[in-house]
Amino acid sequence: MALKGTITYKGIAVADTHAVVCRANHDVNYSQDVDGNVVKTLSAYAQVKFYKDKATYDASASNHYDQKEIQFTPSVANSANLNIVKQSYTAMKAMDAYKDMTDV
Repeated sequence: MALKGTITYKGIAVADTHAVVCRANHDVNYSQDVDGNVVKTLSAYAQVKFYKDKATYDASASNHYDQKEIQFTPSVANSANLNIVKQSYTAMKAMDAYKDMTDV
């Protein structure tokens, strides 16, 4: 799975960018609110690498031109696909910078 689309990198539009989630993890943290109630907070992080195109990615996974870390709140709903990597791609497509990218 990956996303394909145009990404602007250092002022240059890279039309066939191949974006791949190479690492994803999620955390749960517990804290107390001002009333002393225990509050559960979910967070997720994914490292995404960007390649000129799919052929560049296929040639060598180390040929990326950029990488970013994204942060999002993962879903734990029964109706959600709980795969954290798939959720990472869904979260990316919800961000303005990646909203026009498509699944490949």
